[in-house]
Amino acid sequence: MNLPDEMILAIMNKVKHKVLLLCSIIGTGNNRLEQLALDNCYSIDLTFDYSHSPYDLLVQRFYSSVLPHISDNIQSLTINFKHLLRINRVAKAYSNEILPNLIYVKIMIGHVHRKTGKPIIV
Repeated sequence: MNLPDEMILAIMNKVKHKVLLLCSIIGTGNNRLEQLALDNCYSIDLTFDYSHSPYDLLVQRFYSSVLPHISDNIQSLTINFKHLLRINRVAKAYSNEILPNLIYVKIMIGHVHRKTGKPIIV
């Protein structure tokens, strides 16, 4: 791939669901793409409903392979409540040494407020 890093990063930034991007790049053997992805994975959003989508296998791969690989980079994590069990399993599997640089966590319950229509955040 002969594209400059800036152009590749611009393309990566256009991908709405970063989890899908990371699952597609991490572990492919393309060191340049992996490094660009790793340098930009400090914030992970897992609020997309991956469990009822065609992406379920990628999400399983994210938790089993990608998350342990990128965990040192993650500073901010936004998750649906239903993802807590999976993250807990990964943390236990890696002796709770996963996400050492995590500063910010936002947990979405998955429901919207009756009056405002905004997502409920814990």
